[in-house]
Amino acid sequence: MVIKYLDKIYTFLVINKEASFSKASKILGISQPAVTQQIRILENFLGVTLFERKKNGVILTKDGQNFLTIAKEFEKFLEDFENKIDKFKNLDSPFLIGASPTVGNYNLPECIKYYKTLINKEINLIIKSNDALFEDVANSAIDMAFVTKKKKNGLNYVEWIEDELVVFSNKPLPSTIELEDLKNYKMICREPNSSTREFIKNVFEAQEFECDTLNIISLVHNSTALKYTVMNANDQVVSIISKMVIKEELRDKKLFAAKIKGMNLKRKTYVVYKEKTKDIEAILNFIKS
Repeated sequence: MVIKYLDKIYTFLVINKEASFSKASKILGISQPAVTQQIRILENFLGVTLFERKKNGVILTKDGQNFLTIAKEFEKFLEDFENKIDKFKNLDSPFLIGASPTVGNYNLPECIKYYKTLINKEINLIIKSNDALFEDVANSAIDMAFVTKKKKNGLNYVEWIEDELVVFSNKPLPSTIELEDLKNYKMICREPNSSTREFIKNVFEAQEFECDTLNIISLVHNSTALKYTVMNANDQVVSIISKMVIKEELRDKKLFAAKIKGMNLKRKTYVVYKEKTKDIEAILNFIKS
């Protein structure tokens, strides 16, 4: 394979430039016999003699001159490759922020531009489930994440914002309803393993209200799908969603919201990270300010 002769070709180029084996040995940082041995190996591989020794140095043979044309192509490739390596070494990797779907799609986009100016880096936003984000942070696959629940997993958590959930519908609702009133509506819910469904279930069960008593007619797998499923339904249906997801539709009266009397449907969101770096610290300081 030619690859094992690349260092010999480089030695050939240095000798040609310096017209001397001894000068080449100093530049390459190896002994003169080692330089001679490398050229001998290259000549045996090529089946030609590359240099002719003179009293004041060496000159290329005819075959050496022909090979120089090929070696110059290698030299150009090497220069280009070294430039690319230098750029790679000086290139800052993007800062990776993970987020649960609702937070990532509706809460974070406006914040990201401020975070970029704080750390002076490109930021890539990765949307995943809370559990997947915990795993990525623990494995250092992402730098930090914004999640809607905490877990006892040895990671660091900082409270971020409160996310308010509301009952909403495609038809007008009273501004306030009783929890029991939900049984009177057809309901569309998130899938059972979603963090939103888990939060609602825990809040309802704390009020001794069984979710199984609701008239659930359909399940969807993300907040955006939930919003549009309710909005496009023919009959009146209701669901529960982050108010942030439907704020524009509420403003335009395409959807309608209600609060449940005597209940707090606000959940905390958190920033989670493994180890604090200067970039993470800058973002946390901004969040806390």
